[in-house]
Amino acid sequence: MAEGTATASAPGRARPRRGFGIAAIGLALLVAFGLVELALRLQGRQPFSAQPADIRVEPGAKLFRPLPDGGFGHFPGEFQVTLPTGYQFRVTHGTNGLRSTHPRRAPETKPRPELWIMGCSLTHGWSLNDEDTYPWRVQAALPEFEVVNGGVSGYGTLHQRLLFQELLKQRGKPASVVVAYGRFHDYRNTYVRIWQKGFAPYNRLPNLIYPFARLTDAGELRYDASPAIYSEWPLQRQSALVHWLEQHANVAEERAVNSHAVSRALLKNWAAACLKDGIVFTVAGISSDAGPMLEWCRAAGIKTVDISVSLTEPGNTNAPHDGHPSAKANRVYAEKLAGFLKAGGLPSAKQSE
Repeated sequence: MAEGTATASAPGRARPRRGFGIAAIGLALLVAFGLVELALRLQGRQPFSAQPADIRVEPGAKLFRPLPDGGFGHFPGEFQVTLPTGYQFRVTHGTNGLRSTHPRRAPETKPRPELWIMGCSLTHGWSLNDEDTYPWRVQAALPEFEVVNGGVSGYGTLHQRLLFQELLKQRGKPASVVVAYGRFHDYRNTYVRIWQKGFAPYNRLPNLIYPFARLTDAGELRYDASPAIYSEWPLQRQSALVHWLEQHANVAEERAVNSHAVSRALLKNWAAACLKDGIVFTVAGISSDAGPMLEWCRAAGIKTVDISVSLTEPGNTNAPHDGHPSAKANRVYAEKLAGFLKAGGLPSAKQSE
């Protein structure tokens, strides 16, 4: 009887010990979490934070509009933009929403051959007056051509190509197209979480659909679209550790998708289409890390030019008001691009007639 009683009571004594062990493990994990959290914060890492800037646009309070077939573009009109620091700049968009490259002039009986410069906010000239943007300066250097500023803030290579296709319908074929490429366009082309995080929290267009591209297993481009959303991890706004883990997961996703290969495929297809239509096609590296893409393009027989400047050098951005390239940097962009085009990167105006 005593033996049976001892045997029956053993599980009862084990349960408290097991519960204590689980509690000890939980406490250890909590302490470890706290120590890593503290270490990351001492390194300067912070929880995620996204607060749309208080940017004032007059008139109308808006610069961007959703497009009928997905994506977004600029509203036409003349605007004054005031940044949170009080810094102001003027923006003029034509009826198609593209930024002006010269003062208004009387209609011409003989249209000029056109040069289209496609790009993102760096080409559009965010935080600059019209006359300080590099497409405006290229227009001044090449008066025999009509320069079109095809830069739209937030665009990647895919979105530039979609705009290009729309411009073909509106304006006919240009003599030449320059695609301003930056390494950061890769993320925009595939709409991976790295770019979702930099775009969606600041987007003010409701129900926006964002076009993107991926590669199939066979290496072919596949086009798709998604609501412009970004799903945060739990505690991402409270914990530097959770935010750090989320950042690493985002990098792993981008590597798996291979956004850079998607950009190469987009540029290759675009160049081939222009060659077929007799349009001179050039890729202009506008970011300091565009070198590998330019090298790949040259090997593929695509014209390239490096117009980049170092944005870490004082005076090359509009800091502290904004991190975009300054008028000084845009002068360099224009000098490099116009010099390349004059040296043989363009058909002559007579050849384009």
